[in-house]
Amino acid sequence: MSGALDVEAWYVDTTVPVLGGDTLLGAAERARSRRFAVAADASRYVHAHVAARAILARRAGLAPADVRWEVGPHGKPGPVVGQRWNLSRSGGHALVALAADDVGVDVQVRDPRVDVARVAARYLAPAARTAGAADDRRRLARREACAKAGGGRLLDVLGLDVTTPGVVRADDGAWRGQEWWVSDVPAPDGAVAACATPGARPHVCRVRTWPGEQRDRPVRVPRPVAAGEGAR
Repeated sequence: MSGALDVEAWYVDTTVPVLGGDTLLGAAERARSRRFAVAADASRYVHAHVAARAILARRAGLAPADVRWEVGPHGKPGPVVGQRWNLSRSGGHALVALAADDVGVDVQVRDPRVDVARVAARYLAPAARTAGAADDRRRLARREACAKAGGGRLLDVLGLDVTTPGVVRADDGAWRGQEWWVSDVPAPDGAVAACATPGARPHVCRVRTWPGEQRDRPVRVPRPVAAGEGAR
């Protein structure tokens, strides 16, 4: 697509533990990983963040442990050496997106414990609600991606009609007049995913897997570091 913004999207299988991987993390990330009540959840968090650091390090020409970013008031990670990026985690999957401009992604794994219809009734505009849980999950992912692209909260985009991908526009609320380009991202079985970038300019997502397409650049675990921030 001529003139489109290029988005590099990386899927990460977080069910495989990364031995010693927490030594790559910053202090805030390590502290957050220790707050998980379930060991498997902590392991998935660590794996997702190690992968994000490896991907960003490769792009920025840094060692993974040297990757640094600030965190916005609602959890959006700031640029790494000018590189815009975003991270989403759900179940055993994580999705890391890199782009030249602001970007937001969301991946959602089917969870039988979640009442999708109830969540959709709260967070989707009436025009965007459907009778199908799969469609509702996809629309919820689109909305979450929009909120993350703008560094805001899901509550900030409650009125956003995300029935179809493409250009969506906020007609009311705090972000009235804001536009996003929204796309559905191919996802593993049992999951849905979406990507959003601010403005009406189209984007193209190029989906890859980590570390399957980076095996020539293995993650090296250095000595522990004392600084660094996390992302949601």
